Amino acid sequence: MKKLFVLPISILILLAACQADENDLVFNGTSENWSAQLTISVLNGSETNNLELTYKGNDLDTIGAFNYYVENTDRGTNFGGNNVKLSKNGIFTNDDLSSNSPATTNTDTYIISIDWNGNSEEIVINED
Repeated sequence: MKKLFVLPISILILLAACQADENDLVFNGTSENWSAQLTISVLNGSETNNLELTYKGNDLDTIGAFNYYVENTDRGTNFGGNNVKLSKNGIFTNDDLSSNSPATTNTDTYIISIDWNGNSEEIVINED
């Protein structure tokens, strides 16, 4: 009976230890035509990001391919994409699997520039 009791406790301890290492920062912002959410995850000493851009308009066909550029104004880091497209729901998601040493803090500010069909907007995003 003791073995059956020890196994579930060991599994719970392992799960808790894994979750304790993860610390997500979520940055949100909006502009006239777009909304953005950037999630920075820190796990086991590495930092990764997930960007979601959502077109707020009704006519998705007018967007076509677009470019975006993301800059952390506090750290001088940046990334972007060219000729990317929205899903049929008007959402673009970029999972950046590259990682680096964690540097982002909840006080950082990001600026996202989006260029499409001769239009351009900037979104300032901050942590929730």
